[in-house]
Amino acid sequence: MDTQLLAFVGVSLLLAVTPGPDMAVVTKNALAHGRRGVLLTTTGIGLALVIWATATAVGLSAVLRASGDLLFVLKIAGAAYLAYLGLRTLLDSRRRPADLLAGSPPPAPAHAIFRQGFLSAISNPKLGVFFVTFLPQFVGPGQSLLPRLLELGFVFAVIGWTWMNVYGLLITRIRDFITAPRVRQWMQRVTGVVLLGFGARLALERV
Repeated sequence: MDTQLLAFVGVSLLLAVTPGPDMAVVTKNALAHGRRGVLLTTTGIGLALVIWATATAVGLSAVLRASGDLLFVLKIAGAAYLAYLGLRTLLDSRRRPADLLAGSPPPAPAHAIFRQGFLSAISNPKLGVFFVTFLPQFVGPGQSLLPRLLELGFVFAVIGWTWMNVYGLLITRIRDFITAPRVRQWMQRVTGVVLLGFGARLALERV
């Protein structure tokens, strides 16, 4: 059993449910355009995630083949980055989140809704930093770099796309609960603590 892949799936699920700009776009389009808006928006986000994952995997595999020591450095950097994300999430949870239901967009054609989701994800430079530091954490000894990185990237993209669809379709049914600032604050707090712990564990394993 690939325990590293299972751990990757678990952390990816945790990160997927963390409120962010993509979730805000899905929320607004779900309320404004219903299921059609959800599917078009999440498809745009999913395409952007695949592009980020593919570009990262190809670039990383080339760099890591040239310098084997860099993989260790990236793993340490990734552990620190996960800890940073956890701490930042905990700090953000102290502030009342913005109202995700405010400012719903007017009706729009399909290509415009799709473009909103795509641009939300493709223009987020944090995704590039995230993939570069996160994916190498789960490359095991002796594994082929490019296939493994592509596998991890696509798994993350599928998880993110699936969660956004589930979340978007739930919005119209339980929107008052799932978008409540208090609920989102607790989601942030739980995520922050787990990310801090995971980052610490990864760092200690490499000492």
